[in-house]
Amino acid sequence: MAQNDNYVDILVDILSKQVSTLEDVLRITKTQEDIANATDFDEEAFDESLMRKDICIAKLNEYDNAFVSVYDRVKNAVKADTNRYADKISNIQSLIRRCTDLGNEISTLETRNKDKLAVCFSGKKQEYTARQTAATVAGKYNTTMKNANLMGEGYRFNLDK
Repeated sequence: MAQNDNYVDILVDILSKQVSTLEDVLRITKTQEDIANATDFDEEAFDESLMRKDICIAKLNEYDNAFVSVYDRVKNAVKADTNRYADKISNIQSLIRRCTDLGNEISTLETRNKDKLAVCFSGKKQEYTARQTAATVAGKYNTTMKNANLMGEGYRFNLDK
């Protein structure tokens, strides 16, 4: 019985860590929104935010796996004695609702950010394409002029004969 109590406490602890990590993801996602809304897109800041978010997502996956593992060990005991675990079950349910709410808020913000970033990246792509086109045109011009000079030298050589 005491072992089951410990398992239920572990479930509460895991969910508390998930809530904290989801709050971190929400903060990072809001930072990404600020980056996307800025007049000058800061690629370095955006990359750094992606790395921090990846770390959080890895933690969330670990927490999910740990929760499932512990829950599988204790679910029958908790179901058999719901009165004994009523307070902790209520706390677990509250934490799960908070995780769900945070997940929904993050998802909504991610959708908005995706649209903003698509516009931003489209502008960057056009800027890159314009630079690439200008470089290509300049390269072709230089090649043409170089060939024209070589041809001119060849003609002069032929004329000197």
